[in-house]
Parts: sequence; structure tokens; C-alpha cells
Amino acid sequence: MESRKRFVKKDWLDLGLEQLARDGGAALTVDAMCAAASRTRGSFYHHFQDHGAFLEALFLAWKQRNTLDVADAIMRQPQDKRAQTLSDIANMLDQDLERAVRQFAQSNDIARKVVQEVDEVRTEFVVGLYRDAGLAPELAREIAQLEYAAYVGSQIVWPHMTADDRIRLDKRFASMVAKAFGPLTQT
Repeated sequence: MESRKRFVKKDWLDLGLEQLARDGGAALTVDAMCAAASRTRGSFYHHFQDHGAFLEALFLAWKQRNTLDVADAIMRQPQDKRAQTLSDIANMLDQDLERAVRQFAQSNDIARKVVQEVDEVRTEFVVGLYRDAGLAPELAREIAQLEYAAYVGSQIVWPHMTADDRIRLDKRFASMVAKAFGPLTQT
């Protein structure tokens, strides 16, 4: 008899993010997760004290992968490549997951708190990119807020937009900012 690979905490989190993106919040119950993993409730509770602990770990994993790891990758790039690299990476993220997280956050306090943190971190990161490029702090914030609102809004309004089309729109936005404020240079 062949033994199955042990299902570790990361496996539960990976599965949870996949389930959320594909089937929404209803797929995150303990029973649904165990059925999808072909594992017992005991296996689930070996890694998570309760369902709330699972949800907290799940949304923190989403924050790490889709925000903090992205920011780290961007900061390893030369300054003049950061904005384009951010656009490329952000627009290649699983948009179904991004929408599902936001939808779940409408009815779940744990998810709502993490989404608010992510929105703040992402916006501040873009503010920093604009400030590094030479924009005044207030203007950098306003443009970053507009850009982030457009990014999130496009996920909802045009859920089937391709990554290439999103990147093309991002380039158009960057071109409009440069045209309006002149070449952005290091301060």
C-alpha cells in the first residue's frame, strides 16, 4: 500500500487559496476543506486551533504572497525598472483570487482586516515609488490612490480582462502621469 504525502500547514493554505479563488468563501469551511484535501478533520485541526485561526493564517498567507513578496521583488530591481516590474507582477496575480478575497472580506472580519492592511501597504508602496521618482508627497499620494483604485476597480468591472490588457492600461496611465508632470526623476 502506497502512503500519501503528509499534508502540512502550507498545503492547507495553498488549497484554501485555490478553493477560495475557484469556489468562493463557501469552500473554506472545515468540512469543505477536508473533503477537497481528502483529509480528516483531525488533520486540519492538527495545524489550526480552530476555523478562525485557519482563516487568519490563510489571509496572512495571501498578504505575504500577493503583497509583501511582490514588494520585495520590486525593490530588488533598479529604480528605473520598479514601476514597470510592479505592473507586470501585479497584473499577473490571480485576479480571481483577488476578487474572491475582497468578496469574502465583505462578510468576514478577519479577511476585512487583512484586506484593509493590504490596501494600505500597497498604496503606500506606490506612493513611495512616485516620491522616489520626484513627485511631491501629496501629489504622489493622490496619484497612487487613483492608480490603486483603478487597479482594484478594473478587477471588478472587467473580471475577464487579460493580463496583457491590464498591463497596456497601466502603461497608458504611466504615460499620462509623465505627460502631466514631466519626466519623473530621482529627488
